[in-house]
Amino acid sequence: MLSAKTKLAIIFHANSKSSSAFMEKNAFLRILIFAFLILSCNTGNAQVSLDLKSALQYTLENHSTIQKAKIDVQIGKQTLRGAISTGLPQISANATILNNLSLRTSLIPAEFIGGQPGDVAQLQFGTNWNANAGIGLDQMIFNKQWLIALEATKKLEDFYTINLELSKEDVVHQTAKLYYLILLTETEKNILQANLEQIDGLLTVTKKQYENGFAKKIDYDRLRVQKSNLQTQITNIDLLTQQSVRSLKFAMQMPLDTEILLTDTISETPIAEVNPILAVPIYDQRPMIGLMNVQRQLYDLDRRRWKSGYFPTVSLFANYTYEWQADELNKFSEGNRWTDFSQIGLYFNIPIFDGMFKDSKIQTVQLNSLKTNFDIKSTKLAYQLQHQNAVTSLQVNQNNLATVKDTRQVAEEVYRISQKRYKEGLAPITELLSAETSMREAQTNYFSTLAKIKLAEIDLLHANGKLVGLAEE
Repeated sequence: MLSAKTKLAIIFHANSKSSSAFMEKNAFLRILIFAFLILSCNTGNAQVSLDLKSALQYTLENHSTIQKAKIDVQIGKQTLRGAISTGLPQISANATILNNLSLRTSLIPAEFIGGQPGDVAQLQFGTNWNANAGIGLDQMIFNKQWLIALEATKKLEDFYTINLELSKEDVVHQTAKLYYLILLTETEKNILQANLEQIDGLLTVTKKQYENGFAKKIDYDRLRVQKSNLQTQITNIDLLTQQSVRSLKFAMQMPLDTEILLTDTISETPIAEVNPILAVPIYDQRPMIGLMNVQRQLYDLDRRRWKSGYFPTVSLFANYTYEWQADELNKFSEGNRWTDFSQIGLYFNIPIFDGMFKDSKIQTVQLNSLKTNFDIKSTKLAYQLQHQNAVTSLQVNQNNLATVKDTRQVAEEVYRISQKRYKEGLAPITELLSAETSMREAQTNYFSTLAKIKLAEIDLLHANGKLVGLAEE
């Protein structure tokens, strides 16, 4: 796409003389164009606002894994077309022209041409030049292997479609978790920033008290060290946030230089109990289980295909050939040197013994199918564990929420009182700093619990295969 600057350059150079005269008389237009260029440049670096739903939608639309899975679906359609085509009439045309540099010599009894009995005579048959053109038809009439292979190819198309859903499920799960981890990190930064502002205020008060002889230098130094520690923690959180944001953009397959703003927040609204619908495991419906079931069906079709190899096959063939023969090339147009012939028939192939090759293939397919049964059992067990862990994590964090909320409120009240006592000279600096540390830990634990609840909900949706639906609502 052309940039605004390039578009304007094309317009200006289309008619340089008239354009120059026009611009000289319209200074105001030049100002407008200059402003347009600036706005166009700024638009290219505009910040992208993302809530969770839009982040998941962007991932579904742009992730390379999903795009490749969509291509696989198209490949499955083309594979089916190719399988069908082998059962349709196969028509081909051919033409050859050749020069017999030396005709082949045949030996015949000499007595056939008047010679002595017991002698042989050498004869050459044919012409120096031969040419032919023909058309042939082959049509499958009965081939049980082809019928079953066609059924398997249709099932392979289902395999690719389910794999697309599996790819969607995996990539949106990663995006959702990274999204909330960034929100938690930003919340921790806000807590530190608020505490830093309070320490700044205390530092100002303590400095004046120290200058007037009402505070100790050690109190001022401790506050200064605490401020420095908070600033370092904020700087480190900024770096970690930048790293997490890059990871999120990579998970979404978004250009890493894109500026994004996460608009969701870790809500402090009361959390409801575990959704009864989500608490019921439905992992049997997850794409991976469907994928394994299709794989098992494909093994069964493959077994049937090899067994059908014991059946005979029948095909129809027909051809028509027009042939020319002469000793000299310049006789190509002579009509009496052209002949034609045609054929039509049925071809039967009856397998009798293949050295147990097909039987070995049948046994191998059955063993692979047996392995798939164990894979399905193991995967269902893993999904059951994942679901129960997600429910337990959600319940545990919901149970903890009331406690950490009360602890936060108590810690904030203790800090408020300690701050007041310190300003009145009734409490040492150690009491204030201890209260500040406890308050910060309680605030962090509170918001961390809220984030863990959201992450547990995300895991529960993922365990039930409903996370993609969150983006497609």
